[in-house]
Amino acid sequence: MADLRAPRALTSLHRRVRAHRRPLAAVCAAAAVVVAVQAARPEPGPTLSVLVATGPVASGSRITPDDVEVAAIPADLVPDGALRAHDETHGRVVAAPLPRGGVLTELSFVGPGLLEGYPRGTALVSVRVADAATVGPVRVGDSVDVVGTDPRGAAAPRVLARRAQVAALPGEEGDDRAVLVLAVDAEIARTLSGAAVTWHLAVTVVL
Repeated sequence: MADLRAPRALTSLHRRVRAHRRPLAAVCAAAAVVVAVQAARPEPGPTLSVLVATGPVASGSRITPDDVEVAAIPADLVPDGALRAHDETHGRVVAAPLPRGGVLTELSFVGPGLLEGYPRGTALVSVRVADAATVGPVRVGDSVDVVGTDPRGAAAPRVLARRAQVAALPGEEGDDRAVLVLAVDAEIARTLSGAAVTWHLAVTVVL
């Protein structure tokens, strides 16, 4: 009986294989593609730990420890001048809007480089004007008067700075367009740095 069962079992197996040969072939082909893709995938390259923004950061903002974190990114994607230590950013003023995950570099901040060519004692200050549309005609190098108006109407408009030179225009769209970086003397810088708390600021280009 055993001798008769063996041929019957083989015949049944052959029939099953023939009945399912197309699905089996498809499975084998898919497995072959997966193996080929895995074999062709390059080995991960080296990474570097750099500082990135934890979320969107507006131009003119002062960086806090919560604004940045360390992240490992592929070495070939790290821009020149990328910063790696928290103490390189704390308290610095952002010169241009930063997206979430954006790598921080020296060019991300208002720094001494913008002061080249200005007299000793010149300071940089970021000023946010009340109406972003008024910034449209302003260009780097222009001289502007900064005028403060009382939002409650209790005081007359006041000129807070005269002939301040525009050192940078950090933003290109949205609220960031309303920020100007001005080169002024240290006393005027102190006045302007807190002016937006109590005044609505506007600028006029002067010759």
